[in-house]
Amino acid sequence: MVINTTRYSPDTCECVLEYTWDNSTTEANRTHTLKQFVNVCLAHQILSTDQDKWNTVFEENPRKNNALQTILNNSPTTALYDIINGARQLKQSLGLNFSWSGTAPDRVLTLNITGISLTTNQKNQIQTFLNNRFGVGKVLIV
Repeated sequence: MVINTTRYSPDTCECVLEYTWDNSTTEANRTHTLKQFVNVCLAHQILSTDQDKWNTVFEENPRKNNALQTILNNSPTTALYDIINGARQLKQSLGLNFSWSGTAPDRVLTLNITGISLTTNQKNQIQTFLNNRFGVGKVLIV
């Protein structure tokens, strides 16, 4: 058993943290344990404990990534994705902008896909999938 330390900087905020994990455990069963925050961003500074900050960072970052995958998996148009190695990926000609609003730990993620004009119907279909996956008001498509 070797305990490893990983320094992590999510792409959803400016937090930097270190967590530990046991390399003798399979990835599916692995537990990550907060070691320390190196930097806490303004959005997460208001949370009272390091555990609250940790929980929020590790909810928000996967939410952004899973929201994009939900959009691609349920896309009402093939103009959003290419299939690469059997998986849907956002077309290289398109971009994804995201922003957060509200106060942690209840921030709302807003996504904007650039390089394509989605119809109101397409946006509504995508929003329905996002609402079903994350709950109403957690992820918005504009």
